[in-house]
Amino acid sequence: MGKRRQSLQKKLALVFVVIIICIMLIALMLYSRTVNVIRRETYEKMESQAEYYQELLETEIQYSLDLQLGFFANRKLVFLGRPNSGLDAYEERDSVLDVQERIWIIAQSSRLLQDGVLYIPHTNYYISSSDIRRMTAQDLKEMENYLANSGTDLQYDGENFYSVRTGETGSTVSKDPNFVFVITFSSKQIEENLSLFNTASKGGAFLYDEQEDILLESSGGCPARDIWMQLSRQEDGSFQSVQRARVNGDDYLVLVGSQGPMGVFVQYVEEAPLMAEVNRFWGDTLFFLLVMIVLSVLFILYTRRLVHRPIQKLVEAFGRLEEGNLSEHIYHKNNDEFAYIYQSFNDMEDRLSKLIDEVYVQKNLVQKAQLKQLQAQINPHFLYNSFFLLSRRIKRGDDGGAQELAGHLGDYFKYLARNSSDYVPLSQETEHARSYAAIQQARFVSRVSVEFGLLPENWRNVLVPRLIIQPLLENAFGHGLENKVSDGILRVAFAEEETELYITVEDNGEECGDEVIADMRSSLEPESGREITGTVNIHRRLQMYFQGKGGLAISRSQLGGLAVTIHIPGETERTQEVFA
Repeated sequence: MGKRRQSLQKKLALVFVVIIICIMLIALMLYSRTVNVIRRETYEKMESQAEYYQELLETEIQYSLDLQLGFFANRKLVFLGRPNSGLDAYEERDSVLDVQERIWIIAQSSRLLQDGVLYIPHTNYYISSSDIRRMTAQDLKEMENYLANSGTDLQYDGENFYSVRTGETGSTVSKDPNFVFVITFSSKQIEENLSLFNTASKGGAFLYDEQEDILLESSGGCPARDIWMQLSRQEDGSFQSVQRARVNGDDYLVLVGSQGPMGVFVQYVEEAPLMAEVNRFWGDTLFFLLVMIVLSVLFILYTRRLVHRPIQKLVEAFGRLEEGNLSEHIYHKNNDEFAYIYQSFNDMEDRLSKLIDEVYVQKNLVQKAQLKQLQAQINPHFLYNSFFLLSRRIKRGDDGGAQELAGHLGDYFKYLARNSSDYVPLSQETEHARSYAAIQQARFVSRVSVEFGLLPENWRNVLVPRLIIQPLLENAFGHGLENKVSDGILRVAFAEEETELYITVEDNGEECGDEVIADMRSSLEPESGREITGTVNIHRRLQMYFQGKGGLAISRSQLGGLAVTIHIPGETERTQEVFA
């Protein structure tokens, strides 16, 4: 019965979590769907308003332009453009007043129009909806400026938009027209019309001509240029019609209309007020979820006391077991399945301890035997030849050379005889190999040259197994360079790559073909079953010492002979303390 209750704890916790997750997902889905609906409806409303406003604006502008163009059809206007038209003073005044009346009618035809002005250069008349006078020098200058910007498109004078049309009477020279008619659209009135879109505290609209940098904006709560700078473009350079923009920490729904005669129409509205009701609903949902989470925490604490703590105790015991601590047993006060698991763990721990003791003792004996075997592999001829070379140097009076050779021999044999530890600093192992290389170079001075690199300073104190470099040198002298009569090269190089060290022993011998190198490389495989040679012995000791991360690599040397590379990792438990 107790076992069944313990099993139900995990199921109940899982069901409870799944229910909370489902409620959260449903709430998020409803919130997201509601937000999207509000945005879509807002965009549709903005799009409808924008289409209506742009159509109305363009229609009104085009109507005014059509009236401007049809203004030149006035028959009385023809006589005013001729200096000698034959009109008497009364007829001329009547014609002027008639033209002024038409200008006034055009100016009143649209709320967007501010005024209309007619320049008649040949008769020196200046006629507007409110003024009739002879042209002054300033009027003449203004007319010339207008003529310089005449065309079918609207122009901007820094304050208002305007349109310039010229009229001819028998003359086709546009530089000297008989009439220059200018109508001006009120920027202030356009901005007042745009203020109709200020339906929210931070909502509005604006017209922006990017090429001329002309901005007409309503008195909305957000600067129009900030909105414009946040608009994103498509690959062809056009704007996305609906998008969102963030300005001063506030999110805005933005609708980008089409390009009109006064620029691109942009309408925006702050998103927060639109989402106020939805956010209140979301707040209630979050409160409900908070209550559910509190209940979940209480349930988890209860489950923790019954299930999690015993499991955690077992996990910690496995951690100690992984670290090699096999002496600490664990116990459970209740007589349930955890008591059974704990007892099984204790039995397993005792069994592992016994097996590890047996295997460790056997492996340690094998390692020591292999090391002794490696030390015994020192060629007796090396000792004989070294002392014979020392004797020859003494006989021929080379006291300095004899003393140097004797020093290398002393260091070499002292390292083998007096150092009983299986692991030594890399600096000592390197100096031992350097002594051996110096002795051999003295023997084969006319046949072989030795290039011995420098050990990087931060690797000097790293502990390594003994006799991992010198046997490789011995192998190179005894096999790779054995038949070299001259120009033999033995090179020992140290390469540091981040936290790794590579020691390469290579020669230019011609004894090792590709098949031999491939065979040597295969002998390093764990399951090769090959004879334990000196090279294999070094590789396995490095693998064991560095927990499978170190070892040897065999390849073709750049010098043409054999290259054996020792890999010493820097991120293992045995090297971390040295680099700390």
